[in-house]
Amino acid sequence: MTRHPEDSVERLVRLAGERDLPSPEATQRARAASEQAWRQMLARSAPRAARGRLLGLGLALAASLAAAWWFNRTATDSVMPLEVGRVIALQGNATSLAMDKEWPVAVNEAVSTGNTLVTRGRVALSLGGASSLRLDRNTRLRVDARDHVTLLAGSLYVDSGGLNASSSLRIATPAGEIGHIGTQFQVFVGDALTRVRVREGRVSVTSDAGTQDLATGDALEVRGAERQVMRGLPAYGADWAWAASVAAALEIENRPLGEFLAWLAREQGWQLRYGSDALQEQAAQIRLHGALEGLDANGMIERVALITGVPLQMRDGVLWVGTPR
Repeated sequence: MTRHPEDSVERLVRLAGERDLPSPEATQRARAASEQAWRQMLARSAPRAARGRLLGLGLALAASLAAAWWFNRTATDSVMPLEVGRVIALQGNATSLAMDKEWPVAVNEAVSTGNTLVTRGRVALSLGGASSLRLDRNTRLRVDARDHVTLLAGSLYVDSGGLNASSSLRIATPAGEIGHIGTQFQVFVGDALTRVRVREGRVSVTSDAGTQDLATGDALEVRGAERQVMRGLPAYGADWAWAASVAAALEIENRPLGEFLAWLAREQGWQLRYGSDALQEQAAQIRLHGALEGLDANGMIERVALITGVPLQMRDGVLWVGTPR
């Protein structure tokens, strides 16, 4: 029994599976093109006995082209990059890699899925709203999705914006996947070692070995099958200083002194205490003017104390306003 050419095309396309079918218009265009080419070959003296074979080849080619068009279009759509953040601060040099291309990173540049950031200096990103991600020198970070990144090497600091902030950000590491609740923490990957250290809030590290919960002052070190948890570590000091150095500058113009001091203490992992209730009220009333860009934490303290006349000093991880109690 002889099948009509259109029946054969539809049967071939159905065999490829319903989800891979192109649109009816695309199938019709491919079928029409192949039939036209087939008829032209026949008109140029193709032997009658070979016409059946040419018909089959032409129709099979039409179905293959239509299916290939659909597959390529779907694959292209699925890897389209999605902008998920911005570069907000940069110290030194860094590059971004994507689609076999590499280019230098600049402040205010968009960060998209599929980008791998490679740092020689330090970089700060805003990602998914209030979340701040900071990359230390010699770090490689791949952006997988709006709420998922992979730390390939180096050090990453995360600040979700405060204890009351919510974030769905997940960080993949060789030791497992890291999730967190309203926190500041840092992750290091290198030399077969993965280390997670929490400054504020709570963090969970999930792997085949189970889930390890970490709280303020905790750290987890994983090297192969060895896992070590440490408690009661300080939230300030040299291990944290690099992250504060690449924080986006705070605009102090017309900002209350108390708000600036709270920001500075949180960036440095210090506690903020006032020598008296009257000083705390005074700090809420004083308005700052000017800029503090280019100064480290000690420089900021000296400058603000000089401008406002309010005595400030840092002692054992505590920023005192006035005389320490």
